[in-house]
Amino acid sequence: MKGNFVYDRLGESVIDGRRAAGMTQEDLCGLTRIDRTFLGKIENGKANPSFKTMMKISRALKVKMSVLFQGI
Repeated sequence: MKGNFVYDRLGESVIDGRRAAGMTQEDLCGLTRIDRTFLGKIENGKANPSFKTMMKISRALKVKMSVLFQGI
């Protein structure tokens, strides 16, 4: 498997959660104060988000953080 499978799956999970919440990247960035470019990298599996960043995302999406890590 090429690339980093964990970050790819995490990014897919963030995208799925964001879409389920009916949010755009800009909406999520506004709630979390995460730079849109960095969020894009997370969603594309190109970034290693910190625990704190993942907490911000899970709170904004109103899901438990474990949901975002499910299946990874």
